[in-house]
Amino acid sequence: MIFHQPHNSLSNNFNAVFYRTEVWNSHFHKSFELVYVIEGSLICFSNGEEYILKSGQFGICLPYDIHSYEPQGDTHYWVCVFSEDYVHDFYKIIKDKTGSFAFECSRSVTEFITENLINNQNPSRLLIKSALYSVCDEYLKCNNLTEKNKKITENIAVIIEYVEKNHTKDIKLSDIGKLLGYDYHYVSRYFHTIFKMSFSEFLTLYRLETAVELIEQSDKKLVDIAMESGFQSVRSFNDCFKTHFKITPSEYKKRNSLKT
Repeated sequence: MIFHQPHNSLSNNFNAVFYRTEVWNSHFHKSFELVYVIEGSLICFSNGEEYILKSGQFGICLPYDIHSYEPQGDTHYWVCVFSEDYVHDFYKIIKDKTGSFAFECSRSVTEFITENLINNQNPSRLLIKSALYSVCDEYLKCNNLTEKNKKITENIAVIIEYVEKNHTKDIKLSDIGKLLGYDYHYVSRYFHTIFKMSFSEFLTLYRLETAVELIEQSDKKLVDIAMESGFQSVRSFNDCFKTHFKITPSEYKKRNSLKT
């Protein structure tokens, strides 16, 4: 399953989190994503390629790269998501290009990143930019960038934007076909090639993610959340939620309330 993370596709987005043993299934977003392994070993998949990051190594996902993380044993790693606003010059260089996910930084840059970004609880925006630019420069030194299929990147953005605006409506794959100018059978194969799932699966996952965000960030009733997320009935919402998360929406809401 591949999840789009709309909260990580916004402008002026920056967040950094430490993880220990957490597994992240395949997902993608418009922002960059920097990964640093503090201890242990992390299996990373990026655009169909497998990489193994060990302690002291970095990885970076470019906008819309599909990626996932699977720690091996007791692995401690740090993930930083940041939008192009923080590294505008770097974004202009890599736009419509692709490169290897894994790379290494010099000792001085690693120490600078560790002190000023990883271990700094409240870095200023200027310090964040300085640290990110230093690591992005190291990435460019380690990579021979190649041209990305620009049309696919543009189509991904169009599809995501359409789903974001219309996920509460009864939209179908044929609507995507009309949007892109493809016939039904071609767009069906095309969609599956890009997202590794059918359009109906993608739409359901998007609606579920929307529902999860509403549960976590609001006090709305579950029936209202179901409707606002695009589900046609509370029953279908409950069934889909339990199928994918192995827990009912009400149980999830209860657990979330206990955390706050």
